[in-house]
Amino acid sequence: SAVNVESIYRTVYQGEGTDISLIDKIPEKKDEQENLLNRIFLEELLGKLEAEERRLIDMRYFRDMTQTQVSEVLGISQVQVSRMEKRILEKLRNSHKG
Repeated sequence: SAVNVESIYRTVYQGEGTDISLIDKIPEKKDEQENLLNRIFLEELLGKLEAEERRLIDMRYFRDMTQTQVSEVLGISQVQVSRMEKRILEKLRNSHKG
């Protein structure tokens, strides 16, 4: 076969005194495992919430919606969303501790 094999140590970027090689661009397996553990932990925490609480957290933290936008979707005031969010985060903090 006439395919050229590249070294993973070949420099792909040079600048400001820093050389970056192909191996530096390969994600470490540790990161993948850490991401998986974080996801499992997050799913476990979110599983302790009621459906409406999960919905609020989803809109606020995964869809980057403002409290005002969430209040419009849920049909409640922004102040109620703020209080609910504070209560939910406290609940998650406490469930994480014990």
